[in-house]
Amino acid sequence: MSDLSKYNTSSAWFTIAQSVYQIDRETPLTAATYGIKVNAIDTNNIGANLKDADYAFTDFVGVPYLVISTGVGTILVSDVFKQGCPTSGKMGIVHKSAYKGYSILLPTELLYRLHPIAVSNNNKFSMSVLWGNDPNGRRIEFTDVYSPEISNYRESLEDSNNVSFNPMQDYGQNPQFEVWQFVEAGKYSRLPIDPQLTLSSIDGLIDSVLFSGTGELISGYILIKN
Repeated sequence: MSDLSKYNTSSAWFTIAQSVYQIDRETPLTAATYGIKVNAIDTNNIGANLKDADYAFTDFVGVPYLVISTGVGTILVSDVFKQGCPTSGKMGIVHKSAYKGYSILLPTELLYRLHPIAVSNNNKFSMSVLWGNDPNGRRIEFTDVYSPEISNYRESLEDSNNVSFNPMQDYGQNPQFEVWQFVEAGKYSRLPIDPQLTLSSIDGLIDSVLFSGTGELISGYILIKN
């Protein structure tokens, strides 16, 4: 069985959200941001006082906020779900949750220490993210190539939304691939070509992925999904 530790909450510590203040207001295209003073209540909590820009903050009523920067005893969060100001003066959780922090779901036993509505709220947002990401595909664009490829499956790449990800970590050894060729503005055509996988002679895992192409220069994207 593969390593499933990435599905565990790697850091979660309780704090009192103090001195909550708004920095930037919400606009139609951006979320509001807030500054919060945080310090671990119990230093025995896993990862107590650890925080970074890939963490999240879940407030007293279970609303998750994205941590976008940190300072000494402070975090700056983005109201990505546009729910308004985090609950001030109440307990919250700073955490890096499952799957390298991609998940916002927290273990229920942690949420039970917050407001009774926190479990329901957290589940509501988590399920929305889950359904919104199905089937969790990413597009890797290419321009004017004979043979589309992922030259290093183990290194970080950028998808069509300029979001960095690591194919090996995110999609493992049994990904599904599709190649879509650009036809004209707003139109793509799926090519009936299969991937050629190059496996490492050391560990037998995927090193690179090459597609045979059509014999002509093409542009488009590779779709990778589970």
